[in-house]
Amino acid sequence: MNVTHSKPLAKKGLRHLCLAICVTLLTAVFFPASASAEIGKTYSDPIDLGSPMQSVAIYDGAFGIQDGREVIYTTASGKPAIFHVIDLKTKEVLSTHPLTGSESSWTHLTTPDGTVYIGGNGTLYAYSPVTKQLKNLGGIGEQVVYGLSHDEQGRVYFGSYPNAKAGRYDPATGEMKDYGIVGTGQSYSRSTAYHGGYLYVGIGIEGSIVKVNVATGEKETIPLPSYNGAVDIGMVNQLDVAGKYLVAGIGKGNSGLLFYDLELQQWSDTYHLNNKGIRLSYGPEGSNKIYFVQNNHLMEVDLNTLAAVDTGVVYGTFLRNTAWVEVPNDPELPGVSLATVQFGGSVAYMNLTTKQVKAVPYPVKGNPIPVQTMENGPDGRLFISGYPGGTGSAYSIDTGTFETFPMGQSEGMVAMNGKMYMGVYPGADIFEYNAENPTQRKSLFKITGQDRPFIMRASDGKLFIGTIPDYGKLGGSLTIYDPANGSQYTEYKNVINNQSIVGIAVKDGKVYGSTTVAGGLGITPSEPAAKMFVWDIATGKVEKEWVPSIEGASPTPHIISGTSFGPDGLLWAAYDGTLFAVDPDTQEIVKSKTIYEGVEKYGNWRPVYIRWSEDGLMYLTLAGHVTVVDPETMEHQTLAESQHVNLGHDGDIYYTNDTQLMKIEVSDAAASDTLGSLMDDIQSWEQQGDISHPLSQQIGNSLKQAELKQKQGKQEQAVKHLNDALKHLNKAKIGGITEEKRSEVEQRIQAFIDGWS
Repeated sequence: MNVTHSKPLAKKGLRHLCLAICVTLLTAVFFPASASAEIGKTYSDPIDLGSPMQSVAIYDGAFGIQDGREVIYTTASGKPAIFHVIDLKTKEVLSTHPLTGSESSWTHLTTPDGTVYIGGNGTLYAYSPVTKQLKNLGGIGEQVVYGLSHDEQGRVYFGSYPNAKAGRYDPATGEMKDYGIVGTGQSYSRSTAYHGGYLYVGIGIEGSIVKVNVATGEKETIPLPSYNGAVDIGMVNQLDVAGKYLVAGIGKGNSGLLFYDLELQQWSDTYHLNNKGIRLSYGPEGSNKIYFVQNNHLMEVDLNTLAAVDTGVVYGTFLRNTAWVEVPNDPELPGVSLATVQFGGSVAYMNLTTKQVKAVPYPVKGNPIPVQTMENGPDGRLFISGYPGGTGSAYSIDTGTFETFPMGQSEGMVAMNGKMYMGVYPGADIFEYNAENPTQRKSLFKITGQDRPFIMRASDGKLFIGTIPDYGKLGGSLTIYDPANGSQYTEYKNVINNQSIVGIAVKDGKVYGSTTVAGGLGITPSEPAAKMFVWDIATGKVEKEWVPSIEGASPTPHIISGTSFGPDGLLWAAYDGTLFAVDPDTQEIVKSKTIYEGVEKYGNWRPVYIRWSEDGLMYLTLAGHVTVVDPETMEHQTLAESQHVNLGHDGDIYYTNDTQLMKIEVSDAAASDTLGSLMDDIQSWEQQGDISHPLSQQIGNSLKQAELKQKQGKQEQAVKHLNDALKHLNKAKIGGITEEKRSEVEQRIQAFIDGWS
């Protein structure tokens, strides 16, 4: 079957990428094995190689009592996410429940009656420790549920993404109330806290708190104090009520922990910096203390003075929901210890008496996670990162095995000098990995103010990095790193005004780049169209920037990417469903083709990936389609649907189907084609009306004779019969065969002649 047609696609809008949402990874369409006369290759049916990564990724948890047993409730990310009920003392998994329709949970809440609420991908769930049942309660039309809290009546409140709304679920009536947008012009209502008839909602990207009258829905904004610039203002990702204070945690910069006096309705002069938490920890019952982590130390705050004292307990990661738990038969953890769940599924116990911290693994089952990025390594393996981060994988083409190792959410990666370099979100953290032993890694540097390094290229022993800025910001950076200079790097900010860099190709001292108009999450683009540009490495300046003009394609592309020099010396790039080539000297469009019609504003940050085979064919992910293109003729064939494609050292195609690594074997069409298959195709075309019966018989008879002589070892006679078949084809009258089939039959017969002569 020859799949070379262009298929219209529905318009696809701007796609947001964030940790809580799985963007856009397309489900593969299994195209049948096909031979393309135009491309000259045969492609096998897709082969499923398995899931590169099974990861335990936990963002939150809660504690409670079930049948008299102390339990932890937590959710492992996956497709779908899996809610776990685990006995804290015996470590027994009492039950698991799929959160159908959700891939993760950022918030859990145990209410006074013991019910557990779980926020998913736009859906609120409830688990009863009495009935052992989990229910889908619905939502308010948003993509993510954030920041659960409850009132005196057991009604549950929550925030959301991407429209910064607030909602409430009433278990007594089953009513789901939508309070509407509370953060006008913002993306996140990231946290909530209830007090005295009011819901307080933490807003981002630009930080503020909105006070909502839960009875009337009336809203009032409480601006955040900056303390004369001492506190960085940003998203309020943590809200809790403690004593007379609303305690707000800022998820930006120096991570301030602020105190709002609910009685005086004003901010306290006291604040603490470098808070590392998702929820506040309360002292044991009757205590007037709260706890938070500052600079990897557990700090105790007296609510009378708001002074913070170091407890002497060292804890290096985020505090999530906590509980005071007694750990039996452990002299290092006497009495009760502060317990919180960790990202990898362990529960950390912090003891204030002995100052000991113990992370105890619990049997949380990992799930296959989607592939985020995939590149060829220097050792011939495929290096793969996952979403969410935590685990990476290297696939050996030779042995068919995966090696997993710790790795963050790498948005981009590249091989250079025998190493693998990874650009990790958040914070554009650049790592160097030992490719042979990827458990060995080191953090080189972070690119300040940048967040997602989606494009990384190696040239002349240097690393070139294009980045997306931080949340709520416009203007990406071009960063150049030379390993010979240690961890020193040069960053060029906002190279193209208010645009981010997603395409890089390097040649003759120049960077040929391309951009997306998108910035970080939570900000609207200011520029009308993405651009291409030429950057002089020696001077550190842009020589030229322009918007390509292509007939039939959008004049205002949202994102241009895939920038790559082909064997023909042309600079290739793509946007929406269009592929084009640029003369690097004149910046003129040399050739172009809109392969997928009707695609507009496809993508946001993720670039199109272009790979070149040794025989000069291009394989790329155009509009989410794995597509092979002959750059000389612009003939193309669609092979699968995915946002990732690589060519292995074996010449085969590797792509992803969400959580799975897939393979398509590639072989030469002439070598794999047979006269029998050609005759079968001709008979099929006759039935379809593409070739007349007399011509079908004439060509078929010649091919049968050629097949017979070839089997007898009489190559010259076999070639003579093949030439006879071509003569019949050339003499065919108009209407005897369609031009498309005439061309294919001619090319396939000629391939046999060339191979047998």
